[in-house]
Amino acid sequence: MENKTIKIIIGALILVTLLFLGFVFYVSRPVSEQDDEGGKTEITFPETGDNAGTRRSSSSRSRIGSISSQKENRLTQLTQESVSGAAFYGTTTALYMERATGHIYKISLKGEEKIRLSNTTIPKSFEAFWSPKSDNLVVRYFDDPPQGQIKLRVKTFLISAGHLLKATTTGEVKGVATPSSISEITVSPSEDKIFYLNRLEDSVEGIVADFSNKNQKKIFELAFGEFNLHWPAKDQIFLLTKPSSRTEGYLYSLDQRTGALARVLGGIKGMTALVSPAGDKVVFSQTANNVLESGVYDAKEKNFSKLGFATLADKCVWSGKGQQTGKFLYCAVPDGAVSSDLPDGWYQGAVSFSDSVWSKNLATGETKKIFDTPRLDVVDPQLSADESYLIFTNKNDGTLWSLRL
Repeated sequence: MENKTIKIIIGALILVTLLFLGFVFYVSRPVSEQDDEGGKTEITFPETGDNAGTRRSSSSRSRIGSISSQKENRLTQLTQESVSGAAFYGTTTALYMERATGHIYKISLKGEEKIRLSNTTIPKSFEAFWSPKSDNLVVRYFDDPPQGQIKLRVKTFLISAGHLLKATTTGEVKGVATPSSISEITVSPSEDKIFYLNRLEDSVEGIVADFSNKNQKKIFELAFGEFNLHWPAKDQIFLLTKPSSRTEGYLYSLDQRTGALARVLGGIKGMTALVSPAGDKVVFSQTANNVLESGVYDAKEKNFSKLGFATLADKCVWSGKGQQTGKFLYCAVPDGAVSSDLPDGWYQGAVSFSDSVWSKNLATGETKKIFDTPRLDVVDPQLSADESYLIFTNKNDGTLWSLRL
């Protein structure tokens, strides 16, 4: 009898001990492993493209940031479809062109009140950008090759303010189709003008024109014309040689009044660059000793400073607001280690990033992380006029996003 009682007591103690250890194990394990009844906060981000159906894995660092951001409703996916380009329309609305159809839409920065402004189909559009007032539009698209040829031709379609305004009532967009000899194009930051490179038989000419491709003015003619174009200041156009980690890059300034061409930076491998609205500062990246580095060049003072983080200039946008102009910028910065084959691998789609958004105050030198994006590869970031919002495209699937700053 005593033996039986002892066995019961021992069995009870073992059972209590097991229950206690189980409870301790349950409450002490990471929150990502706890059941919903245990108080887990589940964050689900919109899933699109190749990542659809795959749950986002998260470290404790990125998880804390994403929970906080979702509670504040700062990040919004504006489209499920890929876009060719976008622009702000006021401070609370964005315009964008849908890549598959070429239709133009207007949508609030909170992802509400989506309105289609045009139904003219522009197939195979891959690039669209507006003038500063969002009233003129440049569309780049692939055109079917002539019979007997294989290579697609790139064409440019110019839509003036009057045609865009008319599209809001008729749904039809009309414009000017330019020759396929135009290799690159950009728009003026202050006037209804465009600048483009036009390929000739053995040279390239630089042309300034209006959005009807009239009033053309030839600025220069060069034997070499493989440039990316950027027009940040009224009279200054910048030409950057096509970036590659295998070649040295050069940045030139072109005066659109006189045609004077001057070198700003050069001899930098893998250089990407973005010039400030005043044309006096350049944020740039380079590939040095197989490592991505970023810096700022002051063209007036002729000196360099470190950016404080490593990213591609394509992921940055300068402030253009008041006294912050040229003194403040926002950049998307890749998390973790980055490939040494930059920017080539990124341009080709072989390399993809998960970015955080940072700010840089050049006056004080302060760098600050603002936001962790949920596995987004940021490209074409733009600031609203009051600089309360950032819009950008996710390079992974072409979708449009907004971020409240």
